Amino acid sequence: MQPEFVWTILGQEIHVHAYALFTVLGASAACLAALPLLRRERLRRGEALGLLACLVPAFLVGARLFNYVVNTDAYGGSLRLFSLRLAGFSMYGGILGVLAALLLWSVWKRREAWRLLDAMVLPGAAAFAFARVGCFYNGCCGGVATASSLGLYFPLRDVDKSPIYNVLSMLGQSTTPRIKVYPTQLFELVLALVLVLPIVWFYLRGKLPSGGAFLLYAAAFSAMRLAVLPLRSLPYPDVVTAVVYPLLYGSLIVVCLAWFVRRRRNTRV
Repeated sequence: MQPEFVWTILGQEIHVHAYALFTVLGASAACLAALPLLRRERLRRGEALGLLACLVPAFLVGARLFNYVVNTDAYGGSLRLFSLRLAGFSMYGGILGVLAALLLWSVWKRREAWRLLDAMVLPGAAAFAFARVGCFYNGCCGGVATASSLGLYFPLRDVDKSPIYNVLSMLGQSTTPRIKVYPTQLFELVLALVLVLPIVWFYLRGKLPSGGAFLLYAAAFSAMRLAVLPLRSLPYPDVVTAVVYPLLYGSLIVVCLAWFVRRRRNTRV
């Protein structure tokens, strides 16, 4: 865990927060990957750039709004949707925000939304992977404590605020207690990339109906999140982790797979 990187450039120390850095890298990678794929779907360069300019803020607003709904106490009763602070995001809220913006844009420009959604599968997976690297360095979105060989040791947060820390520091003793937890950030990162590769391969070769890549990856991604959910340590109320999230993931899996089968039957590839 390394929440902050410190680099020395021209004799000056530059402090960069890991979470913010990888969030920006993820957004940049997603946009770079999306441009050729959107052009492949016959969008002009200006149209593609305009769409991406709509999707980025839509993700941030949707992610923060959803996080507020499931974790209201963390906001102290004050919702700041447009805060520039890169924290307090929920993945599925961001996805819903992107979906809403993309659908509105496709209606406005009279473009087929399914094809645009397909084009955003690989960029979305890339952005998620970078974000999970940022979470790993930041020490957030981690797993529950475990004695398993799959666990990694993480330093406890805010330990420097405890009186025992100050006493041990004065005595010259090691004062960095650690806890072994599941690195669920890395589990999700690897699984998200492994799942996207075959889907993108079929998509690029025209083996899927329009919308097929999006629906398959939405189902696979939700299945991955459902599988990792019991290993995650989340600051949400029990009803969210035990009821809301499992129902959300399970419903998405069923709906997306059923929709894919229907489109497969009705579309000649």
